[in-house]
Amino acid sequence: MNVFLRGLRRWATMVALGLLIVLAGAGAAAADPIPDLPAIDEPPSDGGQPGGGGQQGGSDFPCAGGGTGREMLVGEIKDFIARHESGYGLSGNPKVYIDTKGHPTVGIGFNLDRADAREKLAGVGAGYDDVRAGRTTLTQMQITLLFEGDLAVALAAAKRIVPQFDSLSMARQAALVDMVFNLGPTGLAKFEQLLSAIGRGAYEEAAQSMVNSAWARQVGKRAVEDATMMSQGLTCRPLPVPVPPPPVSPDIPGLEPGTSGGGANGGTSYPGDVTTYQPGWTPGPTESSTCKANVEVYYEGHWVSKVDVECA
Repeated sequence: MNVFLRGLRRWATMVALGLLIVLAGAGAAAADPIPDLPAIDEPPSDGGQPGGGGQQGGSDFPCAGGGTGREMLVGEIKDFIARHESGYGLSGNPKVYIDTKGHPTVGIGFNLDRADAREKLAGVGAGYDDVRAGRTTLTQMQITLLFEGDLAVALAAAKRIVPQFDSLSMARQAALVDMVFNLGPTGLAKFEQLLSAIGRGAYEEAAQSMVNSAWARQVGKRAVEDATMMSQGLTCRPLPVPVPPPPVSPDIPGLEPGTSGGGANGGTSYPGDVTTYQPGWTPGPTESSTCKANVEVYYEGHWVSKVDVECA
């Protein structure tokens, strides 16, 4: 009887795994819309090649329920990644917790076992030992600076790994940066079929390679959402409320008086009245899109920090 039960359990496990693989493979074309990412009724008229769902296009890309797709904003990309890294989104978790892989973690997916964790925490004025032991919690400013720093590194890595990065739509850039944030640069570089498909403008093929991967079976919904971004290339979500522009910072090129941080200036509103700006992150090649990230933080009426990351 014990042998029979063990065999039955093995059979059930194999069936469940098979169903998971099938569901992952169908994820990018699922009938039900993914939460916060409404499904597109049909692909662009050019079959997904550069133009219809690419850099600035979208007029021929209808959304379910009416309207057309649009480019994502920088703040939306950061919120998209933060929701994958933390159940608290851009708020993050101020207190240490254990993640799904057993690592002590804090903020927005900041792994305390990483080699540079002590240095990074010291850089934002937090004591590593106290944070790890749970004696100290992080402030929203500290959570924001850690997250923005990691995102800047992930953005630089994505630009380095994907030669076509600057010509991709913001939604496709979001998917790639999210993969780097989750897998690291080495992990993304191993997706040879994905990178090849992007190089040919075959975005549906790229999306399918994502949901058919072992990574998708590990992370589930995150991979399906990234693949959806890669496939449709635009977002159908309503435009968010623009981030109110603070006084101009002389250190940020492109941030002009009276302009809204919610658009090309890369404004992101965090809880606790913390606002960051990253005007250099825009679709298409620009003078500043040379694998360099410039991020500034505005808090309580003044600019308080700047994050500069160059490609290694």
